Amino acid sequence: MSESPTNSSDTFFLDQGKVILHVDSGVCRFDAHIECWLNEDGTLGSAIKSNCPHVKEFAEALGSCDMMAAMKMPFSENQVYMVGGRTLRHSTCPVPMAVLKGFEAASGLALKRTVTVTFK
Repeated sequence: MSESPTNSSDTFFLDQGKVILHVDSGVCRFDAHIECWLNEDGTLGSAIKSNCPHVKEFAEALGSCDMMAAMKMPFSENQVYMVGGRTLRHSTCPVPMAVLKGFEAASGLALKRTVTVTFK
């Protein structure tokens, strides 16, 4: 973990180092390996590996992301979800949500806590 904060214009983020997430996507069986980090300029970067061709397209299209754009609401105006809407073929693909959770944790805006959805 970096000791120094990263400042980007009017925002202040504490670099938490690289955050690594594993996504079990469910019935499609295309797991994803996601790495998120805070760049020196205050933008967020990610690397996504998956055998899903649509997730690969999503990863290529996403590029670096401004944290405030990544957290933007409503969902329809959120940069990560907008890229997902153009590239992914299933509206409930968990990869965009996982990227956002990784971005939050990498910038110190959230704790690294596992999120689960379980059918009963």
